[in-house]
Amino acid sequence: MNDPIPNLFCVSSEFDEFQFYIGSLKSIQNSDSTTNSIYNIHRFEYYTMMLITEGTGWHYIDYKKYFLKKGSYMLISKNQIQKDEENSDLEGIVVLFTDNFLQKNFNHAHLKSHINIFNYHLYTPLLELKESNYKDLLEFIERINFEYEMDFDEMKGKILGTLLNTLLFKTERISRHTHTNLEQNKYYNQFKNFGDLLEKELAKEKDAKFYANAMNISYKHLNEICKTISSKTAKEFITDFLVLEIKRYLNGTNMSVKEIAYMLGFDEPTNLHKIFKRETGKTTLEFRQIMY
Repeated sequence: MNDPIPNLFCVSSEFDEFQFYIGSLKSIQNSDSTTNSIYNIHRFEYYTMMLITEGTGWHYIDYKKYFLKKGSYMLISKNQIQKDEENSDLEGIVVLFTDNFLQKNFNHAHLKSHINIFNYHLYTPLLELKESNYKDLLEFIERINFEYEMDFDEMKGKILGTLLNTLLFKTERISRHTHTNLEQNKYYNQFKNFGDLLEKELAKEKDAKFYANAMNISYKHLNEICKTISSKTAKEFITDFLVLEIKRYLNGTNMSVKEIAYMLGFDEPTNLHKIFKRETGKTTLEFRQIMY
């Protein structure tokens, strides 16, 4: 079954050429392909970097509400659930790019490092920039925008790739100063592999022992990894991710609970109901009635 949560697509015809876009927040909100839809729950199939330059407002990501103002810097991974607030006076610049653009322009070491800053299992998507960092990023993003708006030639894609590479390094530096540097933890790569595997196999497998076997490690060691990085057992981490997926389908689609249960690999809808009620304190119906 295809994912019923709508994927929105970029506003520029050049996106098909480069798999990269840069433009104002308003240009995306007002485009023919996203008008109205962007104010409902949706996904983007690419990575999003959004720097707020004026105004205040709210942005919703995976059922968390983030207050944005000048200097707010959002890093949103592909396929995360999000929603814009209507009637917001926020202004800013948005950079969008795909896995294909990264793979085409960056070596493996840089690619791995860059993707890590979008890891929503570990990091909050919101960075509040100091004035010096804000000015530096704004100036650099405007330089990228200048290049993006130039006439097409055979070097344009390569130059955009080089500029994005630098922007991501600048972002990593800010992120490391803001967050605990989990990448230095000896278990970081294994934990990331666990998260990647969980996203692929969740509908089929919900048992932590399966993931330990798939990673060629013991169940005890997987628990140690999860507790060290996330302060949760492997079972707790799987349950949290499962509940997030249920929330995504409950509020992002009109699917029945029976259909959602089938989508997520439950034998019976009652099992989904029990887990959701236990973990959230709400029934699926109660949650669905809450405005997102």
